[in-house]
Amino acid sequence: MSDRRLSRRHALGLTAGLGLAAAVSPSLAFGAAPAPSAYPKGQRPQVLNVFDESSLSLPERTLATTLQGLLARRGGESLYLNLPGLGYQHWLDDLVARYGVRARTGDLWNTVNRSGVRGYVLFRAGTPSVNVATTLAGVTGAVAIEEGLEALAIRNGLRKVLDVRDKDDRWVFETYWPQLRHDVVVEQRADIPERLRDYVTMAGALAFFDGNSEFRAGVVEALDDDGTVIGWGDASAGEDAFIGVNSATGVKALPADHARNLSVLSGIREDRLTQHVSAKLPEPDPDAHYVSFLITDGDNIQWALGDFPTDPRWFGSPRRGEVDLGWGISPSLIDLAPSVMRWFYDRSVKDRWVVGPSGGGYMYPSRYPAAALDKHTASLAQAMGRSDLSVAQIIDFDSFGNTRLWSSYLKRPEIDGLIYLEYSRYDGLKGEVVWSEGKPVISARTMLWEGLDGADEASVTAELNAATRNPFSTAGYSIVVWHAWSKSVDDVLTVVDGLAPHVKVIPPDTLVRMVAEHAKP
Repeated sequence: MSDRRLSRRHALGLTAGLGLAAAVSPSLAFGAAPAPSAYPKGQRPQVLNVFDESSLSLPERTLATTLQGLLARRGGESLYLNLPGLGYQHWLDDLVARYGVRARTGDLWNTVNRSGVRGYVLFRAGTPSVNVATTLAGVTGAVAIEEGLEALAIRNGLRKVLDVRDKDDRWVFETYWPQLRHDVVVEQRADIPERLRDYVTMAGALAFFDGNSEFRAGVVEALDDDGTVIGWGDASAGEDAFIGVNSATGVKALPADHARNLSVLSGIREDRLTQHVSAKLPEPDPDAHYVSFLITDGDNIQWALGDFPTDPRWFGSPRRGEVDLGWGISPSLIDLAPSVMRWFYDRSVKDRWVVGPSGGGYMYPSRYPAAALDKHTASLAQAMGRSDLSVAQIIDFDSFGNTRLWSSYLKRPEIDGLIYLEYSRYDGLKGEVVWSEGKPVISARTMLWEGLDGADEASVTAELNAATRNPFSTAGYSIVVWHAWSKSVDDVLTVVDGLAPHVKVIPPDTLVRMVAEHAKP
């Protein structure tokens, strides 16, 4: 973002509702950091006022999260919404134990009074005005107050800055777009009162939701090349209905509409993280077939933060560690939640991580404008280098043979290869490999997916046992993608338990490097 836009933003009242306006510079408001960052970041928290999310009413959650976003701009004291039993307890415990953050039981109005915030933007629950208020909280430095809380807000010394109860996303876009970020917007439904709203306010971004409309297309068109839509759109007609529109305009998505506390989690800074599980290449066995099991949907931020680490179907499985497994992760976490990424790496046993689809965010590379794709892969490579990730998954339509696309990725020294998933079905290319920049693009040979022909455990086991035994041919390798929402670690282990001795399980990034080293034509 240019200095001109920052200074203009400051002139238009970035900190108007903050009692400590003089202490908050525009650069801090946008999370300036020594390490390169692709996303706005909060400042490091020192004390967190912790609330069990269920203890707050829906209007209180909107108040709390917009306050959280404002406080994250300057660091020090902030808030944390906890959901015990999900990953959020892990992230809180880790902030305390590893990063020295102090946690205490929160009192909402006491925190408001200590914050220095003295203004509010008035909205009506269940209407687009909640997105307007969330957006304008970031512009004005005031918190969002639902009309039912107004009297209490006034008793606590807050003054009304704006009344937006009759306003919608179009109005705020048309009126305030020059004052908002042009690299990030947040797509969030009006009936979700708290999730992602802290990040909207902290970042000074637009929050909006309008289905798959012309207005939505106009919002993504207004973003910078390789901008990001954080959240999730209207998937009633299929996710390609909005991911396709994003892609055509050179914009990616980060699924995150149920994410909490990103303003706080982004306040931690890690310049570089390292996976702890070795990826050493084995000596190729000439009578072996090599296979990797890789989960789908690794681009999903809300899932990574929520029940992915605790649910026994996934990383929370008590059987994890019995076999090498491949997991997808978003490289955006190195900026948005680096402590979370480090937590996963630290607790990996036989787990190796690769980038989820389709790199820096979910998009279809074949539909991305060339200049935006080159910008995307340059940023992706930087994040992968910082995150010790060397392989990326791709989802696209009928584009496997387009090696020009893959050159944009594979000309980057940080990227060893790609794993290609045809949109429908993921295993439609049955393990074919193409080459670009001397590196492999490997399609899934088969998959585990409930209800699809040939994707059950018995069929996958039989296919792998009958597969070619020759590590010096691309036919000697298989990638099995397992569907996160219908299959589990237990289902993968059912397949592994049925494999013949000559079928050897290795991590996916190891498989990519073995193909590159031993099976190049």
